Amino acid sequence: MVKLLKERDVQVTPQRLAIFERLVIRKDHPSAEMIYSELTHEFPSLTLVTVYNTLQKLSSSGLCCKVNPLHSSARYDGNTTAHMHLICSTCEKVLDLHDVPFSIELPDWVAGEFQVANHMVAFFGLCRQCQISAAAGSTEGINPASRTA
Repeated sequence: MVKLLKERDVQVTPQRLAIFERLVIRKDHPSAEMIYSELTHEFPSLTLVTVYNTLQKLSSSGLCCKVNPLHSSARYDGNTTAHMHLICSTCEKVLDLHDVPFSIELPDWVAGEFQVANHMVAFFGLCRQCQISAAAGSTEGINPASRTA
């Protein structure tokens, strides 16, 4: 991991390394807040701003990707291989979808107007638990911030 950070011109500090390691080992697409709460016991002087800045640096360096920027807080994925995401519109759970063929052909005019650097495919809907809760008329387990008036 140190080598990856150095190859991408990301200064290696113990905090940055710990944030990167935590992001890569997690498969649940954590938010900055989730990573922060996990690392504060190990790094008592760590600030949430440091976590946000590190995740932004990792993202801009191509070492992680920002997922789900349309919800209340961005989530991050340490898996940078090509894959799609399933995003629950209610609880904001993010699931990976691997090995599913998907392609899109952009119109010719795009090449002259816009240089595509990267892409992300996300499907929005309801996870199984939120489907069950909705069917039962329950709001248990539903993120109140995701409900609209």
